[in-house]
Amino acid sequence: MKGPLSRASLVLAALAGAGLMACYTEVGNPGKTQEINANFSIDYVGEPATLPKTGAAKPSVVDTPSVHILRFYFNVVEVNYRTTDSLEGRIWKVPDSMGRSIDFTGHDTTARLPPVQVPIGSWTIMKLESRIPAHDTLWPDTLDFASFPDRGYIKGTWESGGKLIPFLWQLPDEYKINLVYTQDLLEKWRHESVYDLEFIFFATKWAMAVNIQDAVTYPDKTGARVAIMDLEHNPDLFLALKASFFKSFNSSKVWKENPQVNPVPVP
Repeated sequence: MKGPLSRASLVLAALAGAGLMACYTEVGNPGKTQEINANFSIDYVGEPATLPKTGAAKPSVVDTPSVHILRFYFNVVEVNYRTTDSLEGRIWKVPDSMGRSIDFTGHDTTARLPPVQVPIGSWTIMKLESRIPAHDTLWPDTLDFASFPDRGYIKGTWESGGKLIPFLWQLPDEYKINLVYTQDLLEKWRHESVYDLEFIFFATKWAMAVNIQDAVTYPDKTGARVAIMDLEHNPDLFLALKASFFKSFNSSKVWKENPQVNPVPVP
């Protein structure tokens, strides 16, 4: 089922009370502006993928694995758009180059973008520019999965055949990730003078790039066994999930970039 979405009315009231309404606002002409809302969510149903083949015997009853994301943060720096009149605009520009931390699960009510007003117009393309949160190196013997706070990892559980596997997957080291959205999708999000933007991560599609049951697990300090997937632990699974990660958003295209290289589109 689809994760919770931040509804515009609730967000507006909450942020007004928190004193955030003045942030990230690009001033337009009075009476000639439109409201922009940004909703981030995780979808467990959309675009499912086929479970990878393994060497194990084929079960007589097919058991569909399920994944649940407990923690997934992104750092949004800005959103840019171009209109049908070839005008360019920028919204939610964050002064800090590492961006504003956004919670895709919807549980953290402080980690979201506030509604803004921009000059009215029809958009032909939009780009969400993001940074990957920095991460620490994991040491299983000092890890406590239940209270694990590092935003540089996707934290979740994988369940299949009655077996539940907690997992931590290290976010990639790419310096920048840009999600690009074209006019066809943007028009579906436009309701007269309001744009309700939907940034969706397809968790099932992403996780089904591997069989997490194949992962080597490590006991944390409580004795719980955790599948840690980074270059030091389960590197093959880490790389497979990395490739799947860039293809698991609802964007038309994803551009990733390192500080030393030119931007490249994900095929």
